[in-house]
Amino acid sequence: MKNKIWIIVLIINIVVLFKVIYLNIENNYVIKKSIIYGLTAPRGRILDINGNILVDNKGVRSLIFNRLNISNNTVLDIVKKLSLVIDIDDNVSDYDLRYYYYQLNKKKVDNLISSDLFKQYEERKITSKQLLEEKLNIITDDMLENISKKEAYLYYLLNKGYSYEDKIIKNNLTEEEYIKINELNLEGIRTDITWERYYPYGKVLRDVFGNVSSYAQGVPFELKDYYLDKGYDLNDRVGINNLELIYDDYLKGEKAKYQVNNGHLVKISDEIKGKDLVLSIDINLQIELEKIIEEEMIKAKKEYNTKYYDTSYMVVSNPNTGEIISLIGKKIDNNNFIDYSYYNALNSFTVGSAVKGASISVGYKYGIISDKTKVRDGCVRLKNQKPKCSWKTLGLLNDIEALRMSSNYFQYLIAIGITGNEYKSGIKINANENHFNMYRDIFSLYGLGALTGIDLSNESAGQKGSMISDDLLLNMSIGQYDTYTPLELSQYINTIASGKRIRLSLLKYVLNSDGSIYYENKNKVYNDAPIEYTYLNRIREGFKAVNVSGTGYSYTNHKFSSAGKTGTAESFLDTDMDGIIDKATVSTSYIMYAPYNEPVFSMIIVSPHIKYKNKVSSYKYPINARISKRASELIYNTLIK
Repeated sequence: MKNKIWIIVLIINIVVLFKVIYLNIENNYVIKKSIIYGLTAPRGRILDINGNILVDNKGVRSLIFNRLNISNNTVLDIVKKLSLVIDIDDNVSDYDLRYYYYQLNKKKVDNLISSDLFKQYEERKITSKQLLEEKLNIITDDMLENISKKEAYLYYLLNKGYSYEDKIIKNNLTEEEYIKINELNLEGIRTDITWERYYPYGKVLRDVFGNVSSYAQGVPFELKDYYLDKGYDLNDRVGINNLELIYDDYLKGEKAKYQVNNGHLVKISDEIKGKDLVLSIDINLQIELEKIIEEEMIKAKKEYNTKYYDTSYMVVSNPNTGEIISLIGKKIDNNNFIDYSYYNALNSFTVGSAVKGASISVGYKYGIISDKTKVRDGCVRLKNQKPKCSWKTLGLLNDIEALRMSSNYFQYLIAIGITGNEYKSGIKINANENHFNMYRDIFSLYGLGALTGIDLSNESAGQKGSMISDDLLLNMSIGQYDTYTPLELSQYINTIASGKRIRLSLLKYVLNSDGSIYYENKNKVYNDAPIEYTYLNRIREGFKAVNVSGTGYSYTNHKFSSAGKTGTAESFLDTDMDGIIDKATVSTSYIMYAPYNEPVFSMIIVSPHIKYKNKVSSYKYPINARISKRASELIYNTLIK
C-alpha cells in the first residue's frame, strides 16, 4: 500500500514539474519573440599604430524578412507586392517553381491526386514528403507557363531557413527600392543597413586580419562550442580566424533591438559599433618594405639556380616589447605576388647557422666552453661518417670569433662535449634523446621550437626531428635538423637583444568609441635568457662582430651599429608532388637588431630554396643581403631618425 502511495505522489510531482517547465518555456518563448535583435552591428575597425584605417565597414542597404507569426497567405501577398518594386535573381529551381505553384493552387492540384494516394497517406503507407512529391510531379509545364519565376524565387527566399530568424532577401538595394519597400509597410519586412568589411589597403596583410562569417553561415560548426560558451547565438556573424577571431569580443559590437508590434518591427534601440583595435603595425613602412622585397625577388628569379625559389619572409619587431612592426611574406609566380604574411606563423624551415647564438649557449650552460676557450678550426670525423667541417678553414677561434665567422667545428665540439666525450678522430659519441633535449630545452627558452604566443590562429612551433644519431646531434647544433618558423626566429633574436623572451603580438590598444583607451596590451615575459648575463653579452659581441667584419658585413648599412647572424641550411623539395623528396636545395636566413647598445628594432629574413644543387653551377644569389641592406636602412630611418 505504501509503495502505491509513493508512486501516486511521484506521478503528481512529475506532472506539476512538467507544467512548470512547459509554462516557463512558453513564457520565455513569448518574451524572446517580442524582442527581435538586428542581424549585426558594425564591427570595430582595425587601425595601424599611426591611426591609418586597415579594416573598416561599409554600409549595405538590405531587405530583411522575419516570419514572426505571419500566415502563409500573407507571405504569398508579400511576395506579390515585393516583386513589383525590386529587381532580384529569378534563377529558381524547378522544384521551388512547382512548390510555389502548389501554394497558389492547392485545391486545384489536390483534386488531381487520386483518392487512393490520399488513402495510402492516411494509412501511413507513404509519408507527407512522398505525398507532396506526387503533388508536385503532377504539375505540368503548361501549368507553370504563367507563373512568375521572380515571385517563386522570392517565396523560396522568404521561407528558407528557420522561421524565427532574420533573413536577408536582398543586399545592395537601390535608393529607389529602399524607399518603395518602406512605403509598402509589409508585415515582417524591414530595410536596414547591414555591414560588410572593407580593406583600404587591398591585399596587404589581408589574411592576418582574418575573416568574418557570412549572414547565412552564422557561427561555423567548428567554432560552435567556442562561441556558444561565450553566449553567442548560432546565427551571429563572427570572426572565424586570426585577428577577427581572436579579438571578436572587442570587435563585435551590440545589435539593434526591435519590438514586435502587430506583425511589424519597431526599433527600440540602435546598434552600437564594436571597439577599434590599434595594431603595432606601421602600414606605410610595411608597404615600402614589401616593395623592396618584391623588387629583389624579381631580380633573383633572373639569376642562376633560383628555379625553385619563390618565397621570402620578413618580420620586423620591437625586441623590448614583442610588438610586430611589419609582417611580410611574399610568394612570386610569373612576376605576380601572393601575400604570404600569415605564413610567418605556419611555415617552418631549417635555418642553419642563425641558431648558433642558442647552440653556443648550450656550451656555456653545461660548462663545455667559457670566455677563455680557444679552438683551432678543423673537421670532425665521427665513426663511419664523412668529415664535417666549417665552410672554410678559420684558424684559431674563441667564442666570439666562432660566431663572427660562423664556425661549425666550434659547435660540433660542444655537441660532442655534452655527451661526456672529448673529441678524437673516428669517435663514436653514443648520442641519445637526452642530448637532443639538452639543445631543445635551451633553444625553446630563446623561442626556437616553442610557440611565440602571437595573436594569430594555428601558430606552428616547427617540427622536431624524430631520429637519433651521432651525426644528427651535430647537425642539430648548427641548425640543420629541427625546423623553425620566421616568427620563432624573431622571438629568438629579440631574446638575445633584450635578455628576455617576450610574447609576440600585433595588438597595441583597444579603443572605446570616443577614442579613449579601453585596454593596452602589454606582452608577457615568458622567461629570461637561459644563460648568465656575462655570456649573453659574449653572444651579443659575437653577433656585432658578424656585421662589423664577419659573414654579415654586406647585410647592413654601417652608418649605424647592429648585431646579426647569417644562416645557410641544406633543404629538400618534392618537385613533382609524388610524395618523394627529389631535389636538394639551399635555404638562407638572416637575423639582426639595431642599434647595438639600445635596440629599437629587430629584423629577420628567411628565403627558402634560393639555390638548388646541380653539376653546372654552385652560385647562390645573395637575396637576404640585398633585401637586408635596403630594408634595415629604411627601418632605421623610419623608427629612429
